[in-house]
Amino acid sequence: MTASVKTIGIVTFADCGEKEQSLFRVNPDIPVREALEHASNLFYYAKKLMLDAAMEEQGERYAWPAYYLCEMGKAVVDDLSTAMLSDVTTTQEHA
Repeated sequence: MTASVKTIGIVTFADCGEKEQSLFRVNPDIPVREALEHASNLFYYAKKLMLDAAMEEQGERYAWPAYYLCEMGKAVVDDLSTAMLSDVTTTQEHA
């Protein structure tokens, strides 16, 4: 099942402006393995930055980059979750 799962490109992130319009969107058709690997890397570096933010004297400068990395990683995971759950729903409806 997971071999055929790909991002569907519906999750947006980086809301900006008064209207809070999304600046970025997850691209569709990225295979699950590659997308999750990338999300894992984003979370890894966010974790490193958060540790620096907590431990260093002027660590607050690391907080925003960590926030944005987490936002990107979450968007990838949310997009894949939507794809996987819609696949399960479609399979159950056809049963």
